[in-house]
Amino acid sequence: MHENLNLDNGSPVKIKWCDYDYFKFPLHFHNEYEIVYILKSSGTRFVGNSIQQYSDGDLVLLGSSLQHMYRSDPEYYTGRDDLRVNAITLQFSKDFFGHSINNYPELNNIKKLLMKSKRGVYFHKNANKRIRTRMEKALELSGLPLLLECINILSLMSVSHNVTLLNREDSESTVELIEADTRLVKILSFIKREYYRHLSIDEIAAVAGMNKSAFCRFFHAKTGKTCTEYITSLRINYACKLLLEGRLTISEICYECGFNNISNFNRHFKRITNYSPTKYLLEFNKPPLHNQNFI
Repeated sequence: MHENLNLDNGSPVKIKWCDYDYFKFPLHFHNEYEIVYILKSSGTRFVGNSIQQYSDGDLVLLGSSLQHMYRSDPEYYTGRDDLRVNAITLQFSKDFFGHSINNYPELNNIKKLLMKSKRGVYFHKNANKRIRTRMEKALELSGLPLLLECINILSLMSVSHNVTLLNREDSESTVELIEADTRLVKILSFIKREYYRHLSIDEIAAVAGMNKSAFCRFFHAKTGKTCTEYITSLRINYACKLLLEGRLTISEICYECGFNNISNFNRHFKRITNYSPTKYLLEFNKPPLHNQNFI
């Protein structure tokens, strides 16, 4: 579901204190970037293809148009007064930095951070305490001070090494995360058009105008992964989208995504998502309580 956040008064930044009995939002995405800091709550966090548990102190940066959902643990749906969801969300416009981020070297680290955020960035609890403190202090700000504090928070995030990218395989932003190379752009564009069918390394190398061994060295040096790994990640990302749409069976999705047998599909799916396709669907569709539907 696409959500229109309608940032207030034309400001590119919005901060919100959340106090709920449980998280009520379905799987959704929006154009804005979002920082979600959970002060008090526990449950399951869905970000892109990632499904993980969250608890007090959870801090994540979500990229523009990245699908996400937080689902509270079952006990939050029982009406207990001692259980509340307390969180801070800091949202900022996709065009917040505009011209500046592509032209000012001072913002280069933030630019790289926002590119990584397309995969979802988790900031480890035992580190990054300054970021969490500034998120809480930002609640007291508005106008220009809030805008400047947002930049300060992103600056701290951009130099943190205590992070994990939630989606292991990134198929959407690879071109942006590497230095511009017209030959590589041509290769990746070809792969993205054709990955659903059988692709041989020889065929792709021919597109690059290189022999097979030279192409394999070139591709790995530029992307940090083999061409086969890259194609597999594209196929699994597409498979996850098809699974959540619910139009096709798992077997149909296997062949739709370019795999030639179901066992191979299942093996790669679990390696990348940590779930089998069946368990991935079950986890996503699992209601909070047997007698209560998720809202």
